[in-house]
Amino acid sequence: MLEIKNLSKRFGDQQVLDHINLKIEKGKVFVIIGPSGTGKSTLLRCINALERPEKGTIQLENQIFDYENLSKSDIQALRTNTSMVFQNSNLYRNKTAFGNVTTPLILVKKLQKSEAEKVGLEYLEKVGMLEKKDAYPETLSGGEKQRVGIARALAVNPDIILFDEPTSALDPELVSEVLDVIKELARQHTTMLIVTHEMKFARNVADEVIFMEGGHIVEQAPPEELFGNPKEERTRQFLNRNRE
Repeated sequence: MLEIKNLSKRFGDQQVLDHINLKIEKGKVFVIIGPSGTGKSTLLRCINALERPEKGTIQLENQIFDYENLSKSDIQALRTNTSMVFQNSNLYRNKTAFGNVTTPLILVKKLQKSEAEKVGLEYLEKVGMLEKKDAYPETLSGGEKQRVGIARALAVNPDIILFDEPTSALDPELVSEVLDVIKELARQHTTMLIVTHEMKFARNVADEVIFMEGGHIVEQAPPEELFGNPKEERTRQFLNRNRE
């Protein structure tokens, strides 16, 4: 379970996130939609402590973290328990697909090399990348890189996986292979918070959909409600402009 209370973040004079409150139950998939520049990706980066909010708290299972008083050990705990999948995969270019998955297991989770390798093979197989385990990122397609990134995120066994527009940098023909992996994770009740511009995907995979604008959560509802009969006029306007 993840619960955020009163999370606020500024960049200079711009209030990017304004008292965000959000609760995600274990095994659920929450999807965030909304116009560009509205704080969606910043919210994920704050959860993962890649950005430091001015105020707010986050609870992960039984641990509560106060963003105004985060210690180095708190940041380490947040990053250990919340895995991030980035728009551009962020793989180590000097390591193979296998090395990209096993390195965090050895350095962060402190697993023995033999155990890390066992786990690494398991998760590469899970995302359909076992045959490419010895390939370096420069030889992989965008979709393949993202699948390695997902394997890396899964392997550390986090409480929640954060997806920051995982298909936005991909050629159209590669989008489906990444979305199919995420859909399978959803069927396995993996806890996920996903920022996406793929409306059809959001409708199909989410337990709850959040529409954000201007640093606020404008509306939150199950997909059939939010897409079928949104309560807020601004949500309706956005969906009408982004029909697939």
